Order: sequence, then C-alpha cells, then structure tokens
Amino acid sequence: MMLLLSITASAQDTTAAKHPAMDSLTQTTEATATVAPPTNCYKQWYDVFSARGAKPVTDGTQEVIITFKSGESCHCLMGKVEVSAGKIKPPLYVQTENGDYKTFTSLGKKLDPDFVSAEGDQLYKITDGMSVLFKTADNEYGRLFFYKFVNKGTQTNKKAPTPDELLKE
Repeated sequence: MMLLLSITASAQDTTAAKHPAMDSLTQTTEATATVAPPTNCYKQWYDVFSARGAKPVTDGTQEVIITFKSGESCHCLMGKVEVSAGKIKPPLYVQTENGDYKTFTSLGKKLDPDFVSAEGDQLYKITDGMSVLFKTADNEYGRLFFYKFVNKGTQTNKKAPTPDELLKE
C-alpha cells in the first residue's frame, strides 16, 4: 500500500512538473499525494448571481443555499427560510443529509449581536436574490442565495447587427 502511494505521489509530482500552471492549483508534501485546494463555493454562487441577476423573491417558504466563509475556507449548505414582504423572516433552517431541517441555532451558530444591532432591519433585506453578507458570533461571514430565482443565462446586452444584416433591401 505504501508503495502504491509513493508511485501515485511520484506520478502526480511528474505531471505537476510538466505543467507549471498546475503548481498554483495543487499543494504537495513529501508525506502525501498531491491535493487540490477546496473549491470556494461562496465565490461560485456569488459570481453566478452577480453575472445573471435574479427575479424578486416571492413570499412563502423558499429554498436557499447557505454559505459560510472564514479566511480562505468556506462551506455551503442547503436550507430554507420564510420570506414575507420581500424580507427574510427568521428562523433559518438547515437541511440534514436525511432531508430533515434543523434551525440555524441548533447547529451552534448564531448571528453576532453587535452586527445585528448595527445592521438593524437591513439584515433581512434581499437584493438580486441574495441576502446581505452577515457575520456569525464565531467570526464567520455568510450569505443566503435564493437559487430558484436566479435568471437563466447571463444578462448581457444584445449586440446590434450590422446595417447590411438589418437593412436588407
């Protein structure tokens, strides 16, 4: 087994040497095989919503992606929350692997009290299918993404055709 790990690590090191661009995408140690860094799910969701925009979020119970980030690490969870008059109405629920839902606070997470008092009612605002960036008591930052409301495709402007294409005589 150790021989197999050594061969795998050697093969991956050789591949990385042939492709210098891979160096920035992988981390290698002498004791372990090459490991790709974790995907930044927060940035992926934020980029999609920023590029596409979103329809207004309707009232009712809505499914969300709950993102948390701290430094370079992040994690994303499935959840749901009630929306009333276009604003988030606590509590926030997090989905478990078996499909059940637990409250955000049952996970040992709670919003930073100073942050809540500073943000006031703006904390529950939804803009472009996203909540505001919030801060937890354990110094993580998070955001809710109302993924069912994101616009399909990018929202770029359509380029005008040339006069020859448009003005056919």
